[in-house]
Amino acid sequence: MLLPKVSEGGHAKVVDQLLGVGADANAAADEYRGQTALQAACGGGHLEVVESLLGAGADVNTAVTKHSGQTALQAACGAGHLEVVERLIDAGADVNAATAEVKQLTALQEVSSSGHLEGVVDDHLDRVLSGHLKVVERLLIARADADASGLENEGLTALQVASKHGHLQVVDSLLGAGADVNADAAPLEGLTALQAASSGGHVTVVERLLYAGADVNAPGAVVEGLTALQAASSGGYLQVVDCLLGTGAWVNAAPAFLRGVTALQAASDSGHTEVVKRLLRAGADVNTAASRIGGRTALQVASDRGHLKIVELLLAAGADDDDAAT
Repeated sequence: MLLPKVSEGGHAKVVDQLLGVGADANAAADEYRGQTALQAACGGGHLEVVESLLGAGADVNTAVTKHSGQTALQAACGAGHLEVVERLIDAGADVNAATAEVKQLTALQEVSSSGHLEGVVDDHLDRVLSGHLKVVERLLIARADADASGLENEGLTALQVASKHGHLQVVDSLLGAGADVNADAAPLEGLTALQAASSGGHVTVVERLLYAGADVNAPGAVVEGLTALQAASSGGYLQVVDCLLGTGAWVNAAPAFLRGVTALQAASDSGHTEVVKRLLRAGADVNTAASRIGGRTALQVASDRGHLKIVELLLAAGADDDDAAT
């Protein structure tokens, strides 16, 4: 189909010509990954093309393709195109529709994750962040569900997504709109907002979530789940570790059932010597049993990784060198 491709390029006059000779405004480029012309135009932020397509009867809520598609609103949100977002909402776009089966994200989740801005040139960073924040605020005004979680077993709410990527302003907006700071992690591999922020070392977001009442000791998911402290320790984020311990994080919280780790085991595995020292000062048990499935003690993982200094610290703290994983 020619119309979606031309719409993606923002060629408004050509779009008008094609529509004038009977092009189907709702046709998709292909059945598997194809976009409709409206979805393509919205992803590129081409407002003039969007207007033409809507005027020609394009369905603002066309169902996404089965495997990877977005609605027009999700495409515009993911790219931070505020004017297009506003036009689609005015045209009746469903702010809580989910993407295709693989991701199942709402528009709010899309924009909360899309400030993932690695590679953005510094002098454009503030503008891009500001654009995404305004889209978040517009969706919330339109009553987007701040606590929708997408996939049943791995899905994240918008707050969890924003926290994971360290987007403090988005986090503030979501909390201000009533997002649940303690929404449960998805059962298999999910993260609470605090766990998500801690896993990325985003200390300002961690502090904001704690101020909003985040549970510092919420358990991790069943599969490789981590408490906030375990997540921060795994990443070697000493400042976050200090913050969490100062707020009452349990230094000896049990590991997840499947391939879980204690905070000390996580730091020892990753070779974060300063975090290991901090955890030991906080009373970490060097001989805590490993996860029941796929687990290893702190001494075992440090030895296997060749982290000599950590091995010395653990032995000095009384680690049992005969300890075995179960």
